[in-house]
Amino acid sequence: MSEKHLIQAISARYKALPRRKRVSEIREFAGRSADDSKFIQKYFPDLYREAFRAPASSADGRSVANRRSKRAAKRR
Repeated sequence: MSEKHLIQAISARYKALPRRKRVSEIREFAGRSADDSKFIQKYFPDLYREAFRAPASSADGRSVANRRSKRAAKRR
């Protein structure tokens, strides 16, 4: 099996899992070591982003108060 096919098979296996289980397994795998985290980031960037994304409420620029203050600052 080629590396490309192996990566596709692993990705398909993870994507078949329910979201909560998939996120917890990716976090567990990436949390074992820095090398494992780099491996997940390199070969499965979409799964990594899903597991380690910032909540919308804490992401910069997404809250209503932040947008209002930024608009007010631009007008000055």
